[in-house]
Amino acid sequence: MGAIPSFPRRELTRLRRAWMRRNVAVVLVLAAGFLTVGAVVSIILVITDPPGALYLLGALHMGLLASAMHLINSAFLAHERTAIFQLRGAWGEDNTRSELQRAKRRRLIWGWVDSITLQASDLDHVVVTRRGGIVVLDSKWRSDVTPASVADMAASARRTRMRAEALTRTLIKTERGARHRAAGSLKVTPAVVLWGPARLTVPQGHKVDDVHFVDGRGLIDWLKQLDEQVVTRASARDAVEKLETYRTSALRAMAASAAKH
Repeated sequence: MGAIPSFPRRELTRLRRAWMRRNVAVVLVLAAGFLTVGAVVSIILVITDPPGALYLLGALHMGLLASAMHLINSAFLAHERTAIFQLRGAWGEDNTRSELQRAKRRRLIWGWVDSITLQASDLDHVVVTRRGGIVVLDSKWRSDVTPASVADMAASARRTRMRAEALTRTLIKTERGARHRAAGSLKVTPAVVLWGPARLTVPQGHKVDDVHFVDGRGLIDWLKQLDEQVVTRASARDAVEKLETYRTSALRAMAASAAKH
């Protein structure tokens, strides 16, 4: 879990590479300028040999490298229109992943699988809880929310739940005769986890139809109150393993398709 970058993070990397290919001349000029400055200052330090020259050289090189990377990344974000939206999406998913790690340490969940690519969408986080069945979390980073954006997020979360239900039914076989509940029959609960300034506007327990809206910093507390369906360790392990296998296969198929084109 967590080893595979989220969809926004992958898309951001793709956009950055494409931008750098289109602007390779600019990137090379910037890199040459920083290298020239570094070389000149390094020569001056070697010749003058001030106290702590080696430390100053290391600090100089690290500072120039960080400055060059920051400048190139700032130019990329300024000129690539959709990049900032992917970056915000990546922040949201990374923050949710951190909260899920905390939830697992507190024994609220058995595990989860991030970034499951489907034919028409992407599941941000499919979480196997201990007492609340399966929860599908859709991470969002928002500066503000409007009634229209809330309705759009709720509709998207409901579609995500239906896709997650179909996926779990397909992957996870019913365990006939087992004392524990089969993972394939677990209830799927959809939730939108909000990050950014908009998270402060989420009332506790807020729902739109059957979609829960959760302040990202309150995700742990929300998971604590789930108590509708106990999940055994065996069912959870089966669900997580099969979802991870499916995710890996989907990513390989996507990579193979991209290579052909």
